[in-house]
Amino acid sequence: MRLFVSLFILFHFAECLAQNTGLDSDISAEMKRLNIPGMAVAKIEAGEVAWTGHFGFQNLEKQIPVTGNTIFQIASISKTVTAAAIMQLAAKGYFSLDDDVSGFLPFSVRSSFHPRKPITFRQLLRHRSSIRDNFDYLLPFWEGKYKGPNISLDIFLQNYLAIGGSNYHKDKNFIQAAPGDRFEYSNMGYALLGYLVERIANMPFDEYCQKNLFSPLEMRQTNWFPDKMDANRIATPYIFSDSLKVYQRQQQSTFPDYPAGQLRCSIGDLARFLVCWTNDGKFEGKSIIDSVAVQTLTPKDMSLGFHTWFLYLFNTETPMYGHNGHGPGVSTYMLYDPFSKNGLVILMNGELSSYMDWRSLINLLYQKRSLSAGK
Repeated sequence: MRLFVSLFILFHFAECLAQNTGLDSDISAEMKRLNIPGMAVAKIEAGEVAWTGHFGFQNLEKQIPVTGNTIFQIASISKTVTAAAIMQLAAKGYFSLDDDVSGFLPFSVRSSFHPRKPITFRQLLRHRSSIRDNFDYLLPFWEGKYKGPNISLDIFLQNYLAIGGSNYHKDKNFIQAAPGDRFEYSNMGYALLGYLVERIANMPFDEYCQKNLFSPLEMRQTNWFPDKMDANRIATPYIFSDSLKVYQRQQQSTFPDYPAGQLRCSIGDLARFLVCWTNDGKFEGKSIIDSVAVQTLTPKDMSLGFHTWFLYLFNTETPMYGHNGHGPGVSTYMLYDPFSKNGLVILMNGELSSYMDWRSLINLLYQKRSLSAGK
């Protein structure tokens, strides 16, 4: 009987190995078709990391392969971390989500078109604050073209949002709709949330995250600033030129609105963050993020409304929460199902913007199975 069981396990393992080996080839072929230099993936099953995969190169010139230690910029997925930080403080009773944020700032933030209407924490989290990204001003930062001195988060935001600020533009920095009335994706809104963490917690935003999120979650290869990390582990971003048929190396980007998209981490670190989130804020038995905060941002009853995250329809029967990210030479995706506690994290150092290509890649990666668990 023991021999039969052992042989069954052996054959099952061999079958899974063969399936995964073939799937790895399919993944490599898809990466080649999509011109993705390197990629790291983690799949979450029942609230635990089921498997991680590493494909391609973190540096093409030096032919350095992607490994579990490779650090990727996660772009706008950073907003889920910023939201977790502000929600930790909300759970402690420092403010209500419907409070006027100006009461927590050294300057007033009001829509230039609706100065009597307050802007709230909830509106910032839902991209309904009326704060607009002024691309004329912000693109040089995001594309790495700004060569001036570093600008602190507080000065940057005050100059952008406060009347009389050096970069305050009534028509470019705000939409005409009143706060709460219309969705307008806003990086500056999330930069403001990061600054609100600073003001309420009385410490720099990056230090708050290190103390209250990264350390408790054992995210040891995570930081908001690349100059504080091992440069040899950071993936080089690339843009593929269709006309020249070559990968064009991009520089490591930094920008003053960093809480909106500058976080860098390894695939294992971000997987731990997602595991914590899928388990109502608990990690290894300890509550890191209040469960009420998790349910407020990503409620199981999706009809209640959600914040920061967006809906992704994996299939007709499985709506999931997700967030993607994009920057010069950077593309990322993170999604999960709050019922099954299954999820997927994808980090890459190339550009992927086509929605249909993302769906194809996500469907392919979701098929991969855990060898050890036979999942």
